[in-house]
Amino acid sequence: MKKKISLRVIKRISFYYEALLKLNLPQNSYISSKKIEEITGISCNQVRQDFFYLGISIGKQKKGYQVKKLFKELKKVLSIDRGARIVIIGAGRIGQALSNYKLFKDRNITVTSLFDIKPELIGKQVGKDDYQVPIMHINDLANYLQENHDIKIALLTIPEEAAQETLDMLLRVGIRGIINYAPKILKLPDEARDVHLVNDCIGASLYKVVYQLYQRK
Repeated sequence: MKKKISLRVIKRISFYYEALLKLNLPQNSYISSKKIEEITGISCNQVRQDFFYLGISIGKQKKGYQVKKLFKELKKVLSIDRGARIVIIGAGRIGQALSNYKLFKDRNITVTSLFDIKPELIGKQVGKDDYQVPIMHINDLANYLQENHDIKIALLTIPEEAAQETLDMLLRVGIRGIINYAPKILKLPDEARDVHLVNDCIGASLYKVVYQLYQRK
């Protein structure tokens, strides 16, 4: 039976993975828990505890962890070793920026299409010559997902007045993972217990930092 890992641990594991991406070390080199602490701010003791808890026993005394093997293990824990294909609902500035987010590739994530309702956007391609993403009409989403059964995740980058209605529509067409960037807290119906929703309002995070900054004065 697969061990159930708390979201708190998963968050730290994602920091370790991001640290490896940032350092861009040779695959056959080694990295110490102390070096991971320097990059992430998470204590080396906590790093070692997390790796021990997850059964990652690939370290060598005085050398650390081999980068190639550690990458493989962290990907397995985060499930990104399988890869993920996603869609973006809303082809405005934020949606287009996310579709061209170059670090998605390093994270084994592929944006396959954007969806919108604006006639002037439908049919366009966004991105670079070697990687372009089509913009389709939202009415085509259900058929698109039927033809692409593996796509279960959507990023929501639309105006707040349409966000809850769109969320309900996404549930009906089979989306099971949603990150909401609209400035509105969305709610799942009681029957959608197997759906994962993250409300990630950019403004709210900024307000929190501004508040904390001025409270310390």
